[in-house]
Amino acid sequence: MKRRTAFPFLTLPSEVVTFGGWMIGDPGQPLSPAQDILSAWDYERDIEVSATLEVDVAEAALSLQLDPDKLVLAAVFRNGTGAGSMPRHSQICATEMISASSSSATLSTRLDSTRLSGRLKVEVSLLLQSEAEGLHALSPVVPGSRLWSVAKDVLIEDGGDSRFPIELVSFTSCFPGAPHVHSPWYVDWKPGVLDADFGGAVRLYVNSDIEDIADRFVEGDALTLQAMLSDVMSQMVASVVALEEAEDLLADCADGSVGQQVRTWMDLAFPGHPVSTIRSINEHLPGKFRAALLSASDVGEVA
Repeated sequence: MKRRTAFPFLTLPSEVVTFGGWMIGDPGQPLSPAQDILSAWDYERDIEVSATLEVDVAEAALSLQLDPDKLVLAAVFRNGTGAGSMPRHSQICATEMISASSSSATLSTRLDSTRLSGRLKVEVSLLLQSEAEGLHALSPVVPGSRLWSVAKDVLIEDGGDSRFPIELVSFTSCFPGAPHVHSPWYVDWKPGVLDADFGGAVRLYVNSDIEDIADRFVEGDALTLQAMLSDVMSQMVASVVALEEAEDLLADCADGSVGQQVRTWMDLAFPGHPVSTIRSINEHLPGKFRAALLSASDVGEVA
């Protein structure tokens, strides 16, 4: 494999690291080798990802021209998610030390479904852990020097195309005894979490026990869908504009997030109006507020 980057210090050749591959699946269940597309995923399904590697520490030290008895590497597992060529959210989820006395590592993480969107990028890197005295002018000596890495991109579902999460379920079975058990639909979301991925943080349940509503939903009746979407929009926009710091919070939200979607709805229903004006309309003219969002939720004729 040809390197695309010329490092200013010696790095690890691929033959000194044995990588066991990426494993993925449901938490607590046997994992399978990760494919390019994660199929059969839904917005309530958490994911577990793991990777194993083993380093020939003696050969690694020789390649780096460092003392093998003092060589300590950090195996760092990082994951990122989000649509587009670069992950929108990225974080270190596991770290293990590699040395002459412990040359292998198993790194794993459980990924919250509400944070997954579009694609998943996982990466394991080997970094120099501690200061070292090099035997060569190009030996890495600064802690944190990146010496080796491997990564994989996994498309989630259909490649990450955005879609509104709707599910047709029996409320008597899924929500027995709940106050909304006889409601035609129910919006499940948590106010205040504006930076979460919209597709994972919001879900609209349609009550299959009410046959008329279920049939209209399945047939794509435009007015029924408009009423459902309007309810979602009204709840979420009203909750967000009630926040005193709403303007600043919305400005920091990335594409595909709850906040970005709410901002889009606000611009559609109240074009050119600042958050303060929309808040005032909701407080003093709630009928006009909801009617504007109902109008903005018009989905037109559905084929």
